[in-house]
Amino acid sequence: MKKITILLLFAFGITRAQTTTDEFNYMSKGYEIAVSSGMDIKKGYVVKDLTVYNSDSYTFDYKLFLRESNNSLAGVILKATSKTWSNVYYLAIPINNQELLTYFNTRLELWDESMVTAYSKSSTFLNSELIKFYNPSK
Repeated sequence: MKKITILLLFAFGITRAQTTTDEFNYMSKGYEIAVSSGMDIKKGYVVKDLTVYNSDSYTFDYKLFLRESNNSLAGVILKATSKTWSNVYYLAIPINNQELLTYFNTRLELWDESMVTAYSKSSTFLNSELIKFYNPSK
């Protein structure tokens, strides 16, 4: 699973920019609170839809979390929803921060095998979408 996450981050074109702890906490906790209560997104940031992957039992909604000042990628917000149990998980996929990536991976380890398998498939789908975006047909 760790290899899949690392490949996913390479697909985003890791930059010198790094996800801060504050950004990570907002993506994994604050964003959910803002959305559910109708609040604005954190000042200085923009959230853009990236892609959605649906399996029989889960939906994985990926969103870019961008710094407004320079349009750099602060991280990726992952909203994972269980269609069976209606559980919703907000995770932050950090950029260029090993400590936060390790924490992200420990959160994935809490999921059951079927959800991890579906996440793996969603990551592959996400990579194929990114390849299309960064390498359009001519």
